[in-house]
Amino acid sequence: MKKSRKSSGSTGRSFELFDEQMPVRRYKLLLQAFLKRRGPGARQAIAETLGHTRSFVTQITSPAYDMAIPAAQARAIVRIAELTAEEERVFLEAYVAAHPDRAPELYAQTHGGLSIAVPELQDPAAQARMEALIRRLAEDVIDSFLEAQQREKGA
Repeated sequence: MKKSRKSSGSTGRSFELFDEQMPVRRYKLLLQAFLKRRGPGARQAIAETLGHTRSFVTQITSPAYDMAIPAAQARAIVRIAELTAEEERVFLEAYVAAHPDRAPELYAQTHGGLSIAVPELQDPAAQARMEALIRRLAEDVIDSFLEAQQREKGA
């Protein structure tokens, strides 16, 4: 397949339409769409939670920048952005496609925690709702403990 050369216009920066950064741009475009749905305060919430500046969050979430999202922070961003299970799956698959060497670190975050057995329901929609509720409850509990810990450090 022949590569198409495009220019970004006013910046004068040129890039290949199908260059080595395309997989990074893909997961960042996905994340941008998810964050846009969440509202204008999403980047600020991510910055505050991760302890970074808003400009850092812009660099790691914007396809215009080549800076990758650190694997250690990808899961936190997914949680803060409140992605659905399907959105999370799509985003993480795109992230791993862009950074296959980071997959062990990314997935270690999910397997290093608590796991529980849930019954297999006959209704797939009910199964998805149940799992989402359990996940949200667990995340809310974790967030409340982390916030309490931060308050204790600040006091």
